[in-house]
Amino acid sequence: LSDFQPVILVQGTVKPHTVIGLSPEILGRIIFVSPKLVVGGLFEEDEELVRIDSREYELILQQANAQTNSAQSKITNALAQLSSALAQKAQSEARIMREKAEAKAARAEWVLLGKNKPPPDLLLRVPQINEAKAGIASANALARAAVAQLQSAKALVKAAEAAREQANLNVKRCVIKAPFNCRVQSANVGIGQIVSLASVLAQLQSIDYAEIRLLLPLDQFRHLEINNVYRGGMSNTNGPSVTLTAHGNKWPGRIVRSEGEIQSGTQMMAVVAKVNKPYGNDRPALSFGQFVSAAIQGRSFKDIAILPTTVLRDDDMVYVVDNNKLHARKVTVLWSNRKQIAISAGLKNGERVCTSSLDSFV
Repeated sequence: LSDFQPVILVQGTVKPHTVIGLSPEILGRIIFVSPKLVVGGLFEEDEELVRIDSREYELILQQANAQTNSAQSKITNALAQLSSALAQKAQSEARIMREKAEAKAARAEWVLLGKNKPPPDLLLRVPQINEAKAGIASANALARAAVAQLQSAKALVKAAEAAREQANLNVKRCVIKAPFNCRVQSANVGIGQIVSLASVLAQLQSIDYAEIRLLLPLDQFRHLEINNVYRGGMSNTNGPSVTLTAHGNKWPGRIVRSEGEIQSGTQMMAVVAKVNKPYGNDRPALSFGQFVSAAIQGRSFKDIAILPTTVLRDDDMVYVVDNNKLHARKVTVLWSNRKQIAISAGLKNGERVCTSSLDSFV
């Protein structure tokens, strides 16, 4: 008896995990196309693909900058008017205090002089006090107008800044870059072409990793270390390792999830293998669409008897040799292929099993 790790052999097709249509976000005329933007071209993330004429959008950006500066100057003017109104109000309030003090002194002097009739308004500084009060009212009106102008100017600044941000964004959108490391699946773009938001310039395939869909019989899942296999969609970075082969080349990968749906006709379920950097420079490319063979490493089992397939009789029986006599023994077959079987129960270490083909058992 020994430890045993089965290898499950299946086949599948290599596919990209993400395919998108590349479309512009603005309207314009194309003035540059990368020489690599052809079928099979490889791009790194943020590498320039296409450039749209940006002159019109740069003019709009300049206008937005001018509107922003104008709105900022209106805020400055409104703040200056508000400051002037507040200063005028403070001056008027100070004058009222002075005039009231002088009026109080004049009234006291009038009493000391023994005047019997009330002092005149001019002596009590009534006109000057009323004029100062009018100045306060005027300053308050100016302050309210300045506050209203300030609020309006702030709204104009926000609108101008939003327009500037949009214009700046449109200028940046004139340069279309690769959204991720990708391969060009198809391209339909040329210099001088007028494009719109509905235009599809190219189809891009992500090349960060490739996926291979592998169909397995349900009884094979007990040989794999895959958690929640019947739930589906569960990513497992520590899933079973898998080796893909095609045309004499090999690529290491890993089972990352199951699809969680049993096919009614075949009673099989698919697992998905992941291979990083299928178009890496350090090895042959694992091309999308390629048909590959996959060898999945199963879980490790202990105390397993590995025997030729010829020892198995009637699917669950072997002949054990003891004292030169044959004894029929029922066993539990864990795994089998055309050449070998793995028996998990029914045999003891050191027992001899008949491998000869017999016409009858006696």
